[in-house]
Amino acid sequence: MAFDPTRESQLSEDQLKWGYWWVTHKVQVRKIFTIVLALVAIALVGYAGFGFADWYFGSGVKERSDIGQLARTVINFPAFHEKFAPQELVIEGTSVLEAGEGAYDLATRVTNPNTTWWAEFDYQYLSGGDPLVAAQRGYVLPGEVKYLTGLGTKAASFPGGAEVAVTNLVWHRVDTHVVRPDYATWSAARLNFQITDVKFQAPDPTDQLKVSRASFTLKNDSGYGYWKAGFFVALLKDEQVVGANYVTVSELRAGDVRPVEASWFSDLPSVDRVEVTPEVNLFDAGVFIPPGK
Repeated sequence: MAFDPTRESQLSEDQLKWGYWWVTHKVQVRKIFTIVLALVAIALVGYAGFGFADWYFGSGVKERSDIGQLARTVINFPAFHEKFAPQELVIEGTSVLEAGEGAYDLATRVTNPNTTWWAEFDYQYLSGGDPLVAAQRGYVLPGEVKYLTGLGTKAASFPGGAEVAVTNLVWHRVDTHVVRPDYATWSAARLNFQITDVKFQAPDPTDQLKVSRASFTLKNDSGYGYWKAGFFVALLKDEQVVGANYVTVSELRAGDVRPVEASWFSDLPSVDRVEVTPEVNLFDAGVFIPPGK
């Protein structure tokens, strides 16, 4: 069938009806569309206005107040620190013991009541406010009861009022990621020293030197070796310290058994018992002998 340009340009009846409707209703459609847009705009403006009014006069007041509270310090930090801070060290009176002509042994019992804190500090013995000895460095492990000492302290007269002054105290919190499952178990495994055959030997009456001795057998039942392990030896009479000494055992390896002896070269009163206390700073990695050394 040949192409008929006249037929091709003719409009259908539906198209003519739609065109006629649009020509006759174009103004009304435009008005309706404008009204709809205006209503939408009014609704949006109204909603925004309501939201602004609510924020400024209603819920926004509480919101701004809450934000202000966040900006302030809402935690009572002084009370918080006081509650969780370590308790103070318990320092008892100083025992002053004669240790020969013009020399004295000073010993002070100190207790750390904290189970999750250990302390480092300087300490110095004073008499009448004047120093008797140079300052020394000390430490106390969690829950530890030990003695601070000033052995062989020289003084022109008996320092009866001697006392210990603790300075530069620094507390360290136990790192529970390293000390596991707890400090008591962790430390017991490292300080597993068996101290047996504890004896005190008074001077032989015929001995002009009047040497008194305390001896014991030490076995390192831990799995750790120590370059140096210290032991405080106290002689007690009626639970009072009447003699003090300190001995160091070098290169104490796991499983070692050592005889240990402490000596006194001065007159001592009678002795009821001997107390031996190990002193090893478990938080100092340098005290341990590395495996294979």
